[in-house]
Amino acid sequence: MAISSSDSADIEQDVDETSPLLTNQHEQKWKPPKGFMWIEVAIFANVFLTGFDGTIMASTYALISSEFSAANTASWLTTSYLITTTAFQPLYGRFSDIFGRRTCFFIAGTSFMIGCLGCAVAQTVWVLNLMRAVTGIGGGGLMTVATIINSDLIPFRKRGIYQAVQNVLFGFGSICGASLGGVIADTIGWRWCFILQVPVSLLALGVGYFAIKNPEKFGHDALDAEDQRSVWRKVDIAGSALLILSLSAQLVALSLGGNELPWSNVWVITTLVGSVVLLGLFVLVEAKTKALPIIPLRMLRGFRPIATQLANVFFGMAAYAFLFQVPLFFQVVLGESASRAGSRLIIPSLATLIGGVIAGVVMSRWGKLASLVRAGAFLMTLGNVLVATFEFHDSGWKYIVYLFPANLGQGMAYPSTLFTFLAIFDHSADHAVSSSTVYLIRSLGTVWGVAITSAITQNVLKARLPGALSGIPDKWRVIDEIRHSVGALHQLPPDVEMRARMVYYEGIRLSFIASSGFALVGFIAALFTRGRGLERS
Repeated sequence: MAISSSDSADIEQDVDETSPLLTNQHEQKWKPPKGFMWIEVAIFANVFLTGFDGTIMASTYALISSEFSAANTASWLTTSYLITTTAFQPLYGRFSDIFGRRTCFFIAGTSFMIGCLGCAVAQTVWVLNLMRAVTGIGGGGLMTVATIINSDLIPFRKRGIYQAVQNVLFGFGSICGASLGGVIADTIGWRWCFILQVPVSLLALGVGYFAIKNPEKFGHDALDAEDQRSVWRKVDIAGSALLILSLSAQLVALSLGGNELPWSNVWVITTLVGSVVLLGLFVLVEAKTKALPIIPLRMLRGFRPIATQLANVFFGMAAYAFLFQVPLFFQVVLGESASRAGSRLIIPSLATLIGGVIAGVVMSRWGKLASLVRAGAFLMTLGNVLVATFEFHDSGWKYIVYLFPANLGQGMAYPSTLFTFLAIFDHSADHAVSSSTVYLIRSLGTVWGVAITSAITQNVLKARLPGALSGIPDKWRVIDEIRHSVGALHQLPPDVEMRARMVYYEGIRLSFIASSGFALVGFIAALFTRGRGLERS
């Protein structure tokens, strides 16, 4: 049955007024089950990898794409991963209810590890992009399954402190990726950035094999008495296929439009229209399916869920647009190496960690979900606006101080948005699919943010480089090299290099302005979110 905004309010009132004392006493007496520490080691290793992979790619993607002479399609190293992450993320929530947490844990970890190995040995940019997509199939489940497993084990009101630990591990992974990515790429080679993730994946899989078991029951999805045919009847195969195809078509069009092909190209238009049609069919299937829907539409009805998810999607857009444009700014505008540009991500990664700890502690002790969401949104907006004010030649202290607020806000906004959405629905029955829905919507934002800002930068280069480089020999060949390789800038005469870097700066600055707009919309949506604290059992 659909839940309206008034229904949601009634739910909150019921929770506040009728929560049994016995339930509260049970939560207060809760103790971690046997083997809990090893379970946390397994899932937190995957959380670490999620943070590590994100920043290690941010600090090296320009160098990697330049080696393959594909800087103009560098965003595909990110979007190929994010497309599959986004498309498969919601599947983990529902499939973990059907096939069990353990199965989904191993599917996610194994796919991620195989993808990393494939990236390490890729000899062409197409194979590399393909293996990044395979990595994304697993990456979509690393954080999602970790959140779901902890939701099974830990009472909702006690989740705050464990979420703080999860945030610390994610932030620590981000710091390691930021500090090591560029150094590894500049010394022993970028392929080691992927190879070094494999042992951590093996650790998670090995510990998880012995520690992670399925709960005896998954609420209404208990499988003990069912045969395999009954199990597969629960799988929303049509919805899953339509979701994957619609998201993939849309994101391919966003990546190609205005970059490889003009927006008026028939393939771009056809792909965009096709994605809308497929998404409409997905909604229709989800409304009528007799299987367990991938995204129950009732979770996207009502004022509170919509406001929360609007904030969520724009947080994702702003965060990843910021993350992937900042190192490009330092490599192109300041002429820094990949290692130096990557090391500058340590400050924002540390800020994300601090924000996550603040969010975890506040949620654990006081709740205050809506306040956390709004504070995080304000800081994200402030940080993006500050970075958009970078001049071509600016004071060195700004490159440190201005990077801090956006990521501090992200560390606060991400977990508080998740818990704000979880608190709307029945925790015991819906926490897996509601968690995966939050990660899906956020991932959509991350892909849109990267695709849109990358398109902005490349369109500025395409439009303004011919005028900026007029009069030089082989102008079109030089322009093509600049768009395909950031390293080509350093091979130009000093005056020509300066003109090309100035055009790059204009494109990157427009991208920062766009990310500021994303963050502002997220902040406005956050003003309409409501959270009653961690009050569900």
